[in-house]
Amino acid sequence: MQLTETVKLKLNKFEEQQLLTSMQLYIDTVNDIVSLALSGTDISKYSSKDVNCDLPSAIRDQIRRDAKSIVAKYRKDCHKAVLQNRVIKCKKQLDKYKNLKYKTQHVPVVHNPVMYVNNQNFKICDNKSVEIPMFLNGKSKRIAFKTYMTDKQYETLVNAYHLGTLRIVMKNNKLYVQIAYDVPDTIAKHVGNVMGIDLGIKCPAVSYTDNGKVKFYGNGRKNKYLRRLYAYQRNKLLKQKKMKVVNRINNKENRVMNDIDHKISSEIIKTAVANNVTAIKMERLANIRSTTRTSRKNNHSLHSWSFYRLQAYIEYKANLAGIKVLYVNPSYTSQRCPKCGMLQHADDRHYKCNCGYKQHRDLVGAINICVSTEFVGNRQTA
Repeated sequence: MQLTETVKLKLNKFEEQQLLTSMQLYIDTVNDIVSLALSGTDISKYSSKDVNCDLPSAIRDQIRRDAKSIVAKYRKDCHKAVLQNRVIKCKKQLDKYKNLKYKTQHVPVVHNPVMYVNNQNFKICDNKSVEIPMFLNGKSKRIAFKTYMTDKQYETLVNAYHLGTLRIVMKNNKLYVQIAYDVPDTIAKHVGNVMGIDLGIKCPAVSYTDNGKVKFYGNGRKNKYLRRLYAYQRNKLLKQKKMKVVNRINNKENRVMNDIDHKISSEIIKTAVANNVTAIKMERLANIRSTTRTSRKNNHSLHSWSFYRLQAYIEYKANLAGIKVLYVNPSYTSQRCPKCGMLQHADDRHYKCNCGYKQHRDLVGAINICVSTEFVGNRQTA
């Protein structure tokens, strides 16, 4: 399994300008090669010598690979769009499908400054700096850039099973390096309990283990309050046209909500390990935003619900702990009575069946997910 550590760079003005210039040159060259490929030039046999820019050969070779990858993905998407348009053309003959729009693919262009460095061409030094090949005075040379790397990050990267690609990015006008590394998968246990997890907006997560253990995680009201607060601040600043402050608030909101999801997922895995859980079941919530009935009151909450990110955190942390993650059909998990199997709509958070069974609606969902055998494959995007 591949994970990533993000480390802030500690740069002077000259080093910052040097990196920014190289990053801009990197994306400009990638866009030039992509444009050549889409205009009919064969780049399949391109080497670093064919990439014309003032960057070290190691970086030029990475540019070549990135351009090939972008072109391959674009052509694959174009082929997929052609197939989808054939279906739309057939459906448009029926009146109820007359508003369908044809799929189109735009020419891919890289906009944000970025630079990738292959794992063979960078080095993590003892003083926690990162050596990256750069072009200086007409010569290729490895230059060490200081970082704000923590002791934990240094130990993780130095002792990593295998280092992946390094990426230099800009976030909130600061430069960071993102270093990928591989972690060997833990062997899953064969005997143990099963945990069902129901994700929601009012209650971020509820877990039910087949040994009867129940736990609620997070505070949905607090999350909704924070999102409303940040939305109010953004709208107020947008009227004043203070775009830099708006971007700062966006970044802060993302950091806060990301931290909340990390804490919830860590607590879930901690509970799973304590209860000897060998498999975690969750709903595959694909297309949930387009298929769920909504209203003006909860529309913003639904569209800002970060269930995909939370599921991703639970999955990778479960894999590290040697716990399998399975995805089940989400249909009627909060409506089916765990006792008699009849379908019954809940009254807000309170579920009451005609057979007399009473329970919290989200807990009913977690119980049904735990006992479900309708497996539907991997997690998908919303």
